[in-house]
Formats: sequence, structure tokens, C-alpha cells
Amino acid sequence: MKNFKFGYILQIAVVMAVILVIGGNVLPKYTSRLVLLAVLAAVDMLYWLSVQKAFMPRFRKVLTVAYWLPLYMLLLFFISGFISPYPLWPSFFRVYFPGIVMILLIGKGIFLSLLIASDLFIIPLNLIKRIDPEDTDKPGGWYRPRSFLLTGAGISAFVMLIYFLGMFFWVANYKLHTVELPVRNLPEAFNGYKIVQISDIHLGTFISDRPLRKIIKIINDQQADVIFFTGDLVNFNTYEAYPYEQEMKNIKAKDGIFTILGNHDYGEYSTWESQEAKDLNNSDLLGFYNRIGWHLLMNKSVLLKRDSALIAVIGVENWSASKRFGKKGDLKKAVLGTESAHFKILLSHDPSHWDGEINSLYPDIDLTLSGHTHAFQLAFERGKLKWSPASLIFKQWGGLYEKIHPNGAIQYLYVNRGLGTLGYPGRIATRPEITLIILRKAE
Repeated sequence: MKNFKFGYILQIAVVMAVILVIGGNVLPKYTSRLVLLAVLAAVDMLYWLSVQKAFMPRFRKVLTVAYWLPLYMLLLFFISGFISPYPLWPSFFRVYFPGIVMILLIGKGIFLSLLIASDLFIIPLNLIKRIDPEDTDKPGGWYRPRSFLLTGAGISAFVMLIYFLGMFFWVANYKLHTVELPVRNLPEAFNGYKIVQISDIHLGTFISDRPLRKIIKIINDQQADVIFFTGDLVNFNTYEAYPYEQEMKNIKAKDGIFTILGNHDYGEYSTWESQEAKDLNNSDLLGFYNRIGWHLLMNKSVLLKRDSALIAVIGVENWSASKRFGKKGDLKKAVLGTESAHFKILLSHDPSHWDGEINSLYPDIDLTLSGHTHAFQLAFERGKLKWSPASLIFKQWGGLYEKIHPNGAIQYLYVNRGLGTLGYPGRIATRPEITLIILRKAE
């Protein structure tokens, strides 16, 4: 028995090491999440010793496979990614394999959480049992009603079903959000000016150009004066964008298309052979934007002119309040030359930049456009109800926000919910977004 216990503890240690070491090589930017996965795996394996006793003999084999499947799939994902780098997988497997693994892990995490909660709930029953074993049918062990296991499994299965449905019903059901923005200092020449904002395409999660053609049609139907893309064109490397180059050239706007970089555009989510290889990837992205005719703003600005009126378009590199994403953006440098503009628009990928720097140090920036959050690909917005897990991390995570200064000046922030996906290849109750902002001169 002692050897069995030692052997099982050794297995747990090996599984945790695979997740932390090999997983860290496959996904170098997700260290904190890998620690959580390793702990979850250890809890998972420890609970097996007691959970298996409740299995009915008739379904033992099926239930055993169901219990271990999430962990086996996770280990297979990491080992496969170590043998063959994950970004180089065929698109179908690169998109759906980690997505299915994520759904299984969410289900198992919910199951274990409910199991732990139920065990805490029945502590008094187990204390009574140890005092008087005759109070239960099976004295001497931890008492857990089978109904608790069935309830936990049922809830987990329901949640996983919702996640699977989200991969098919909402993920490509693109929604046009139209916002008419009243602006006091807007020049008359720009009254009715149409801006289309798109964000977080994540081309690496597309397996064909069919969704992109649908997106382009919606965009072009708006006949925008200008289009702004607020970052995250790819997931891991520029190579993901090449199959869609010709389609991307079909996006049109009268005054052009302006773009910035998001956190995924720097190649920091891949393991590179050398710094030179990473630098080449980044320069390739700049070349890609040049070829499709998009104007990349890296801490600089341009002026849009109507008659004698000027709108400044300011673009910064990724700036985040989180240390994890860093502060590459230099807004002080980016605003140079915009002093004569009557209205200023800032493109900044991460919305935490708004409270972190913009509305306190740059009150003359009228409108900030961001993305990044994806609304966590899970949100509920019905009437006054507006909630997403993203709200636990971001104060502003989706839609229009405003700040009114003591002098009456108003600054706006719009956070686009994104077009693509990351990790989980689906969306739940929140649709991928294309934003149409129409500037109106306020009375």
C-alpha cells in the first residue's frame, strides 16, 4: 500500500512537471495559468481515489474515461506542442484542439469546485460518522452522497454543452454596433463623418477565408469615411496573416485605413530560435500592412482634413496597466504635431490605458478606440443588464464609456468586442463586433 501511495504521488509530480515545464515551453506567456492548471491536475488526481468508489459497476469504464479525458487531452496538447511547435500546426487542429481542451478543463474545474464545496458542506456529517459509525451504511471512510457527484457532473456537462454551442452559433454571427456620438467641438465639415472600427481579428483562428469575406462585406456596406483597426491581427506570428492578404486588400474607406499593434502582434507568444528571428517576424508584419495598404501608426499621428478643419488620428503601440503586457506606447511622442487639430481620436489597443494615462494627462483627446478584451467571449447584455467576466479585470470592457471633466469637457472611450477568438474558438451570448461611429455636431 505504501508503494502504491508513493507511486501515485510520483505520478502527480510528473504530471505537474509536464504542465509547468513542457507547457511553459509551448505557451511561454501563460506561466501563471499553467501554475493554476498544475494545481487543478493535482487536485483532480487526488480526488480520483475517492470518486471512483462511487462509480456504478455497469458504467465504470465509461465514467473512468470521462473522468480522465480532460487531463489526458491537456497532456497530449502540451506534448504535441513540444514535439511540433503549436503555431505551425494545421489550422483546423490549431484552432479546435486547444478549444476542446479548454472546454473539457472548464467542465472538470466546475465539477471539482462543486465537489470540494459539497465536501465542506458535509464535514459535520463525517464528524458525526466518525463518532458513531453506525449512523451511516459505510463506516470508516469519507461519506459523500452519490447525488452530490451526479449533480456536479450534470452542471458541468450543461456548461460544456453551452461552450460547444458557442463554437457554432455566435462565433461568426457578426453584429454591427452603430453609435451616434454628439461632439461639441466637432467642426461642421466633419458632421456626419462615418468611422468603422474593427479590432482583434486574430487571423490565426480562421480556418478559411469565408468569415473574412462576410466581415469585409459588412464593413464595405457602411461606406465609411475612415476605418480604424485597433490591433491583434494575428495570434502568434505574421505567417498566420499571409493566406488572407488578397482578401484584406478588399477593405475600402474614403480616407484610408489606419491600424496599430496589439499585444499579440509582437510575436511574444511564440518561442523563437533567436532575437533575429523574432525581429524578422515583426518586420514582416510591417511589410504585410504596407502591401495591403493599411497605415500603421506606431507612436505617431496623422491629420485628416475637410476644408480647413482637421481631425487628428493618433496611434500608440500597446500600452497596458498590467505588467504582463507592458507599456510600449509613447503617447507623449504620438501627439506631437496634433496641436492644431479640432478633434482628436486615439487608437490604443488596451482599454486600461484610458484610466491609466489618457483621461488624466491628455484631456484634449476626445475619443479613444480600444479592443483587447473580446468581452471575454462571454457576456450578457440585455437592457440595463451588462456583465462579462471581463469586468473582473477591466473597468471598461465593451461598448461606449464617457468621462465628464469639471470644466464640462467630455472624453469618450469605445471598446470594441473584437472579431476573432483566442483559445476558445467560440462566443457565448456576445457576438463578434463591427462598430460604426457617426460623429454628430452637438448643439
